Amino acid sequence: MILRWLLLIPLALLIAIGASTLFLFIASLVDPVMGTLTGDTLLVGFWTFVDDVFSVEDPGPMIAEAAFAVGRVAFVLLVFPPLLVAVVSEVVRARGVLWYMGAMAVLTAAIPWVLRGSARTATPGELHVSAVLALTGAVAGLVYWAIAGHRAGGERPAANPPLPGGTTP
Repeated sequence: MILRWLLLIPLALLIAIGASTLFLFIASLVDPVMGTLTGDTLLVGFWTFVDDVFSVEDPGPMIAEAAFAVGRVAFVLLVFPPLLVAVVSEVVRARGVLWYMGAMAVLTAAIPWVLRGSARTATPGELHVSAVLALTGAVAGLVYWAIAGHRAGGERPAANPPLPGGTTP
C-alpha cells in the first residue's frame, strides 16, 4: 500500500499530466479555434515580451516573472485537476473510469470560468475552448485511471467475509 502511494500514484500523475499536455498541444495545432487563440496569443505575447526585455537594462526579473506566470498557468490547467481528483479518489476509494474522466474534465473546463469570475454570456469561441479543456482533462483522467485509478484506495474488504470454517453466508 505504501509503495503505491510513493511510486505508482506519482508516476501515474506524471504520465497523465504529460498525456494531457500533449493532447492540448496537438489540439492547439489541429483545431482552428484553438490554433487561432493560442497562435495569436503566443505570437503577440512573445513579441511584446521580447520588446519589453530589450527595452530594459536588466531583464532578469522580467524573465523570471514571465516564467513564473507561465508555470502558474500550466499548473492550474494541467497539474491541479489531476492532483486534486487523485487525492479525492484515494480518500473516497473511487475507482470508476467515468469518475476520473468526468471529474478531471469538469474541473479542467471550469477553471477559466472560475478564475474569470464574470457572469456574462459566453461566446461560441469560449465554449469551444472549454470543450477542448474538458477533453484535455478527460485524457488525463483516462490515463491516470488506466495506470493507478482502478485500484484507488487499496483493496476493499470482501462484502461477505467468510465465516469460521470457510463458508460464506
